Amino acid sequence: MAHAEKVFKVKNGKKTTKYTWRVRYKKPDGTWGSEPGFPTKKLAEEWGEQQEAAIRSGMWIAPEKLQTPFGEWVKIWKTANQKRPRTQSSRAYLLDKLLLPEWEYTPLAEVNNVFTVQSWATRAARPHGKHDPDTVAQARSLLSTILSGAEDAGYIPANKLYGRRILVSSDHREEEEEVWAQPDEIYRIYQRLTGVHGLMVVTDSYLGPRWGELAGVHRDNCLLKRVDKIDGKPFVRHVFRIDAKVGSLHEDTFELDAEGLDEWHRAEDARLEEYRAKGWKANRRKPPKNVVKVYVGPPKNRYSAREVDVPEFLVRLLAGHIETWPHEYPFSTPGGQFWRRGNFTRAQLRPAADGRPAIPRKKGFAGREAWEPILPGFTMRGARHTADTWMKEDRVDRALRYLTMGWVPKDIEGTYEHVTPEMRRHRLRQLEARWERGMRVAAKHSG
Repeated sequence: MAHAEKVFKVKNGKKTTKYTWRVRYKKPDGTWGSEPGFPTKKLAEEWGEQQEAAIRSGMWIAPEKLQTPFGEWVKIWKTANQKRPRTQSSRAYLLDKLLLPEWEYTPLAEVNNVFTVQSWATRAARPHGKHDPDTVAQARSLLSTILSGAEDAGYIPANKLYGRRILVSSDHREEEEEVWAQPDEIYRIYQRLTGVHGLMVVTDSYLGPRWGELAGVHRDNCLLKRVDKIDGKPFVRHVFRIDAKVGSLHEDTFELDAEGLDEWHRAEDARLEEYRAKGWKANRRKPPKNVVKVYVGPPKNRYSAREVDVPEFLVRLLAGHIETWPHEYPFSTPGGQFWRRGNFTRAQLRPAADGRPAIPRKKGFAGREAWEPILPGFTMRGARHTADTWMKEDRVDRALRYLTMGWVPKDIEGTYEHVTPEMRRHRLRQLEARWERGMRVAAKHSG
């Protein structure tokens, strides 16, 4: 049975007359546990009796587990919750920027409090804080997931955030709608960019792949031949295949492990040695916590692995490009490296869509002409929006729209509907007509 005992305070090595109370209670394994710091005997005994009651009911949590710092538990939780790199990258950002700065050294028992979390969310989100409300909401959701892991591992009795709605303040700014394009606008951007860069915009707008699916497609998956039958006659089509294992380009942040850190130091040593050999001054840089890797891997989900039918005009354009393109990935940079979305947008798409000022000719520079705006704010994500919008306008069957975009059919209709060759032919004919119309309207515009 729990009992209390005095604990005298010591000053300058000598016991004083001041004291607090420490409670002793029997733990599940039969050993005695203790908890000091109670101002009265009664409070100490009550606390000890609560522990023993919890032990008898099977709901007891060791006090040292409840006092585990949040940051320490996160390290344990991460080792047991390995996700795909993109998810790990997102979680690392939310932990480093929002959760750990607030609670790294706070005991789990104190973090597991709805009022505490609500107060943090209010302070962190704009207009009071510096973070976007949606980002704070994502961090709050991750916090609940982490606390559920602590509950499962016996570090807290229950996750108090689970099922609770925690409001995140909003700055009430209007969200800008994604800019989508008309066929002539895509054609004019295509003409302005020329070559592989223009072809990337056309392919994304007419086929609708995600950025990673476009930038990471291998040449062997670009124009595969498929044969169906319509009314007993062959219907030949070509497809853009997004492979289930290596069908998407990923750009993710990885935590630098010991091996990666050794590699970084070797590269830094080589850089400093090169600078010294050239007589240049250089300081040793601080080792990074993370490293960004660009690689090909599985697409977003199992529905994203798919084949998208390619209209005839785009078959001709892609075939001509692949025939002369020396690299394995048709939508890589001219040097064969993988594009990063931000680099492509900044260097290619923004000037082509938004316009650019002229630069006069001068010594060592041939100058450049001005470009008038065609479609300000247009992005590669907007090209994907364009592809779906066109299918909707062309009355392409929903089953084929979902298949083309790589979406998950979540309702009963999605379970029972199927794509037919007639649906495919209708979509391809409509896209062919859009291309022809885009060329005609663009020609009138330039005229």
